[in-house]
Amino acid sequence: MTAALLLVLASRTNGRGCWHAVLLLFWCLWGSVLTGQRLAEAERADLRSFCDKGALVIEGTVTGRPEPQPRGERINIAVEAIIDGGLRTTTAGRLLLSVGEGRTTHARGDRVRFRAEPRVPRKLGLPGEFDYPRFLALRGISATASVRGADDLVLMRSAGPAPLRRQVDEQARRCRETIRTVLPDPAVGGVMAALVTGGQQEIPSQLTAAYARAGVSHILSISGFHLGVLSFVLVQGLTLLLLRWEWLALRLLPRHAALLCSLPVIVWYLFFTGAAPATVRSALMLLAVALALWAEREQDLLAALLAAAFLMLLVEPPLLFDVSFQLSFLALWGIIVLTPLVMAPFEQHVHRGAVRTVVQLLAASTAASLATAVPALMTFHQASFSGILANLLIVPILGYGATLLGAAAIPLLLWAPSLATPLLLAGGWLVRLANGIVEWAAALPVARSFNVGIVDLALVIVVLTTLSVATSRRVRVAVPVAALVAALLLHLWPDPPPDGWLRLTFLSVGQAESTLVQLPDGRTLLIDGGGYLHDTGRDFGERYLVPALHALDIRKIDYLVLSHPHPDHLGGLPAVAEQFGVGEFWQGPWEGSGADYHRLRTALARIRVPVRTLSAGDRPLVDDGLEVTVHSPSGTGLALEENGEGGNEDSLVLRLAFRDFSALFTGDAGLPVEREMAARNQPSPVTLLKVGHHGSRSASGEPFLQRISPEIAVISVGRGNRFGLPAPAVTGRLLRHGVQLYRTDRDGTVRVESDGSGYRVVTGVTGR
Repeated sequence: MTAALLLVLASRTNGRGCWHAVLLLFWCLWGSVLTGQRLAEAERADLRSFCDKGALVIEGTVTGRPEPQPRGERINIAVEAIIDGGLRTTTAGRLLLSVGEGRTTHARGDRVRFRAEPRVPRKLGLPGEFDYPRFLALRGISATASVRGADDLVLMRSAGPAPLRRQVDEQARRCRETIRTVLPDPAVGGVMAALVTGGQQEIPSQLTAAYARAGVSHILSISGFHLGVLSFVLVQGLTLLLLRWEWLALRLLPRHAALLCSLPVIVWYLFFTGAAPATVRSALMLLAVALALWAEREQDLLAALLAAAFLMLLVEPPLLFDVSFQLSFLALWGIIVLTPLVMAPFEQHVHRGAVRTVVQLLAASTAASLATAVPALMTFHQASFSGILANLLIVPILGYGATLLGAAAIPLLLWAPSLATPLLLAGGWLVRLANGIVEWAAALPVARSFNVGIVDLALVIVVLTTLSVATSRRVRVAVPVAALVAALLLHLWPDPPPDGWLRLTFLSVGQAESTLVQLPDGRTLLIDGGGYLHDTGRDFGERYLVPALHALDIRKIDYLVLSHPHPDHLGGLPAVAEQFGVGEFWQGPWEGSGADYHRLRTALARIRVPVRTLSAGDRPLVDDGLEVTVHSPSGTGLALEENGEGGNEDSLVLRLAFRDFSALFTGDAGLPVEREMAARNQPSPVTLLKVGHHGSRSASGEPFLQRISPEIAVISVGRGNRFGLPAPAVTGRLLRHGVQLYRTDRDGTVRVESDGSGYRVVTGVTGR
């Protein structure tokens, strides 16, 4: 996508555009080679030879600004030595360290020591999964590790006299600490910190998701808009000062001089906010426009965009494959090309004043939404056109109001923090107002469960290319219309009818559980949604489950099932309920608690999904040759927790039968449930067993296996989990019974398909 953008921009610069295009194509290819070399270097790093071998003492140097997280932070460390059993070994490689609780005071250049287990980053094995190991490798990171708290890091040696970049990092850290003190609510302080110092890691995940659903998440990242607002205020202020100095005003062009004088402040602010790709792009474009203005040369925004892209890729070739880099450039390309077209119908009616400003803002927002809708759907699987309206409200409140208040507070935060409090409190009030509007806008419909592909993206590139290059009005109209017709035909073409096969896809969700059932008639049933065992501040559904369902071409969940409300079964379901149509929700005779369960039920209530409470003996689904029967819980409350929330032994146990094929889904139910079901002479033999409680010794007892006599079994378990699962006793029993055993930690996502008589098993599933 980025390569296409660069070539298009180059082709329209001037008569030498062809040579520019050839040069840029060569650079894109060379950048790909350099990227491949970086990936290879990360894989060959000496540090990897110490990974996955237990806890070690690690020494290294902090190489960048620690990234705050909701509870802790992440630190990039250049490892220099490993100490194991008193033996010190010099090594090399970069490691991403996660601090679980608290924040350190370490900064760029500090040498630290800590004890942790370095691990090689690996994918879970889900369809459509983001390639996180590759993402880290492109940044030169070879391994990851974690410590419990900030106190686990010992400072060996400070960097000494602070270089300029370290001083800027320290200034940003102090500002963040003051903002946390003045605005302790994470939903307010996190947003304010993002607007002032950059980075969204401290914003609660639910609020971040709401901004994304409302289509205004761009306002949270420092970009061209923020730099433009800051630059405009600086230039206006400096211009007024220069005009008051008659001697200078007669010898200089005040506006030109003010623009050049503002550039050092913009560069400092660039590094103060972390130098994210979108911010770097904006600063470079601003520099190009400033130089063109000073030299009295023609100002071409597309040429400035091209220059910024070229310089960024010259310094950092892997940015070519960075999603934020691509979306940032595509959004601005769309704004430059499409905004005049959106504004055209209003030009004769709106000439000046506040009304024109509002119309221009709405037009730019519409242009950005149109340009990025397809890539946003490809990447994040949701796009919100309500963002056009939300931007009209949020941009003035946060972009002009809170951002300017925060920027004005920065000097005070550094030298007189107490004086900055009124500005921060005023900014916090605006953030609360914006959050309320965002939560309202997030409840409006979004483009959910709409799968797009590379053809759609190619059509977007073709349309923007035509509007950028073509001069013929006929061509500028015909090509977009033809692209729209092609897209409609592509997506309105009827799907092939169901083939009558039953498909059970056991998703590789780590130390968690989620199973997708595709019924013979095309309906879908999702049992559990995976999740994190402990609160990480990240949304498992957004990050893993939703992309997997889209990769499997799932557009609706007819039956959403929660076996029991533990985080490793519940965590991904809220995002599914928010982004997919849901027909019914099934759960046991218990009530869940906690933020994720509340979010799930809120999402279901918003789209008016019927909720069915199931217990032993129910048959919630009976169709021709197909039946789902509930075997547990029986209502005896074997393990009902004190707060009324279902425990492992209150898991829904479901038996699905399709003609001669049958499967038993046991959730985390263990030996007590197995004995209770046996007392009721249940269940009958099955073809497939989803092994209970991730292969724990507390489930899948010998009498139970003798009763159900499965032919195949699937265990959902995480690679190298700290529980030692699956238990050798359980796998031994299964093998002694002649059961074909599959494990998600070893086999990835496992799919079992049946036509009602025989079956076949596919491992390592990556798509539909």
